[in-house]
Amino acid sequence: MTDKFTAAQWAEMEGGHEVTPIQDASFSFLKEIHESRMTKDNGSSQKLTYSDCGERLYLTLLALETMRQYPEHKATVKAYANKTRGFELYKFYRIMGTDLYNLIYFLVGDDSAQKKLKDPEAAIKLKKTTKIPLRDLNRYINAVAQGRTTPQTTQLFIKLEQALKVTNTDYKAIRRGLNDWSRTTRSDKRTIATRLIFAVRAKLRSSDIIIDFEKWASIKNMEKATAVDPEPTISRPDINTSTNNVVLYRYLVGNDKIAMAKKFLELAKDGRGIPSPAVQAYLPVIEMIDDLVQAGPAYIAQLRSLHKRAKKDY
Repeated sequence: MTDKFTAAQWAEMEGGHEVTPIQDASFSFLKEIHESRMTKDNGSSQKLTYSDCGERLYLTLLALETMRQYPEHKATVKAYANKTRGFELYKFYRIMGTDLYNLIYFLVGDDSAQKKLKDPEAAIKLKKTTKIPLRDLNRYINAVAQGRTTPQTTQLFIKLEQALKVTNTDYKAIRRGLNDWSRTTRSDKRTIATRLIFAVRAKLRSSDIIIDFEKWASIKNMEKATAVDPEPTISRPDINTSTNNVVLYRYLVGNDKIAMAKKFLELAKDGRGIPSPAVQAYLPVIEMIDDLVQAGPAYIAQLRSLHKRAKKDY
């Protein structure tokens, strides 16, 4: 049986914008088109935290900017940017939009956008304290879509690093390498590209740019076979340091250490150095974990099982 989309359904999927319906389009055909989409609206976004969206946005832009360094791949990047632009306020989820568009939507859209993510409460809280340089980002996407030069690219990436709290030194090294790409040796380019390839495979495996990026890497022979993949594939948690959550730490660290324990969590989440008083405040939690490890595999298995149950409940 073929399911037809009405004009109203197409308009709803495109975020409230009126769209001419494709009369012969079927649901199965659309599903096939979007089978490998990272942000497809079938629950996939519920696997992503707000922090995941920020990291994947940053990596997507790094991948596009890397491919853009090669004339024969500029058309691919231009076409992708052209599909991304046009809805620059990011008010709606778009099933026909790119993953880049929808990642930005999850980051800057209203609360309904963050409610689609893994931890809605923490995501909404983070959104309120995250200042995405949206005007600069839109300017970059439009320039790429039009095939124009983007002289402020480095500044944009630095602003995104600060806003999204990108602390991965390898990712920053890739950005610096791209800034001086034309003067970088072939060997160093392959080192930089290989690190990005590992990151894209780990974090953007189901994205809509992975095929083009892998094709570019293969054609240009940019992956070093001897390199070791250091990229973790786990999701980055949105650590919720709201008063309601942190106050429960009194059962673990004591009432007198709650404030410093909160400081420990905030600094750890941002990847920043942690002063000794904050470490000392959080030490009872660390010691508790260490006691369980010292007790043996059975206790570790119970801890992991309890952790899984806790994640489902909150």
